[in-house]
Amino acid sequence: MQRVMGHEQASTTLNRYTHAPDDYAARVLPAFEDLLRTAAFGRKAPPGSTFDEDGDDL
Repeated sequence: MQRVMGHEQASTTLNRYTHAPDDYAARVLPAFEDLLRTAAFGRKAPPGSTFDEDGDDL
C-alpha cells in the first residue's frame, strides 16, 4: 500500500489511513477482560479479584 500511495515511509501511510473508532476501548477491553478471566480462572473471577463484576467500570 505504501508504494501504491507513493509514500516513502510506511509510517506515513499508517498514520494517514489507519485509525481507531472513538469507542474502540469500550468495545475491546471487555473482550480482553473476558479472555483473561477465562484463561486464568475459568468463567468466575476469584474472591478479591480486581475484575469489575458489575461491568460499570473498566
